[in-house]
This record gives sequence, C-alpha cells and structure tokens, in this order.
Amino acid sequence: MASLPPPASGKVNPISAAGFGTGKSDLYNKARPGYAPQVLSHIRKAVSKKEGLNIVEIGCGSGIFTRNLLAHPEWSTSIGELKCIDPNEGMRAVFADTVKDPRVSLYDGTFDSTGVPDGWADVILSASPLLKAFHWCSDLEGALSEFTRILKRDGTISFLWNPLDMNIAWVSQIFEVCRRYLPPTYNEKTLTEWRRIFDLPLYKDSFTGPEEAIVPSAETNTLEALTLFVFTGSVVALLPDDEKEKIRREIKEIVQRGNGLVWVDKEKGMFEMAFAAQVVVMHRKTLH
Repeated sequence: MASLPPPASGKVNPISAAGFGTGKSDLYNKARPGYAPQVLSHIRKAVSKKEGLNIVEIGCGSGIFTRNLLAHPEWSTSIGELKCIDPNEGMRAVFADTVKDPRVSLYDGTFDSTGVPDGWADVILSASPLLKAFHWCSDLEGALSEFTRILKRDGTISFLWNPLDMNIAWVSQIFEVCRRYLPPTYNEKTLTEWRRIFDLPLYKDSFTGPEEAIVPSAETNTLEALTLFVFTGSVVALLPDDEKEKIRREIKEIVQRGNGLVWVDKEKGMFEMAFAAQVVVMHRKTLH
C-alpha cells in the first residue's frame, strides 16, 4: 500500500489526538462496530458514476469503514483508487496492518489539508462508528475550501456516523454515564456545530442542498464487547483504570436492568445493539 507525502498544514483536536493516540488504536479497531451493508448501499446509490471511482476518505482511522467499503459488492468493483487520510499516527499504523489492497494509499492529513490533487476526487467520504468524524473539524471554512478544491465538478460528498440508537432507554443511560467525563466546553451544540457548513457562501454557491437520511441496523453483542466499545470513546479512553472500572460496573448494572434491551440469547449473554446511522449526501453543482 502506497503512502503519500505529508500535507503542508492542518489542525487536530487535542482530545481526538490523545483519545485515539498510541496504545489505544488497537482496542478501537477491535471494539468499534462495522457498518451495515444497507448503510453503504444507501451511499452508493447517491453516486451516479458506475466504475473507476476516485475516492478520498478523510478520518479513516484504523480502517474499519475502509475494509467494509472494499468488501461491499456494490463498491468493491467500482473503486478505481482510494486515498485514505488520517492525522493520527497510531490509527494509521493499525490501518497499514489491516488494510491490504493495491488501490489504497494512506495519507497523513486533515479535513482542511489533504494533499490530494486539484479536481481528483469523484467522492469524498467521512465516516465514524460512534460520533461524527467531521465534528473534530476545527476549521469548517478551510475544510469546505479543501473539499471544493479536490472534488470534481460532478462529485459527491457523504458524511456518515453510526451511533447506537439513543431512543432506546439502556443506550441513553450509558450515554449519561459517559456524559460526566465530557469537557466543560461540551454541550449539545458541539455535535451539530458542523452543520454551519451548509450556511457558508461557498457551500451555497458550489453544492446542492444536503440529502439526509437515517438508516437503521442491528448486530448481536455481549456485555464485554459493549464495555470495550464504550472504552474506545475518546474521553473515556483517557480515564485512569479506576474510573474505567467504575464505568464497567455501571454498564453491567444498566444491561442487567435491561430497560428496552432485546435479548438474542440471554443464557449466552447475547443481546441486540441497534444503530441509527445518519447519512448526509452533498452533490457538487456542475455549473455555477
């Protein structure tokens, strides 16, 4: 797998850098869920070009989404080249060990500094299994300028995040456990701040209105797997072991109470984890 030269500049959120840093990326790769086929199909249908796609994936992390994309029947035969970008050295190391495909190149870069040639990309993708990868972006204007620079005139952008369904009681209870560790600057607007991109003059001039959808899916999991999944959250990953053990006990109590929990095989401790993937698709205007 080829490696591209480093970008000239770029900014990385310090919580992201520390929470997904050295020693934490392997657990992230093992514990984070993948992406359901129907979610990837939804995005593929939004891309009109049939084959030879030049794709840029920003925030590729340890390669979970990349591997799902390469294995998906609707994507696997249509990918020409895939440039994957992430600013985290630990994540890139795991990616390099787990993604083996000659069409893939790995790049040290950020949303606002990708190093991708002008007008190269048919598709720009950014995916995250828990929160929005794009919510780490600290320079929306710079990111949009970069997207516009590297995207072809008929290109498509898709943001995807795949959180657990917060409408389920036990899921929201686990989030409340983790909420107390969030920084003081966090509020409900933190995860929606990225939506300002739609109000920027460059977006209105260069892109059509966003197409948004929720695509549900579910997978079977266990208490231990769920706990490790929670431990990969950036703020939780930074906690000392005694705090993590406290969270482990609280997660166990929540699952045992089982408010809204659907058991697949209670004797084996297997239950359903329901996801509510949010997909946003943006098409570049061909003329403006």
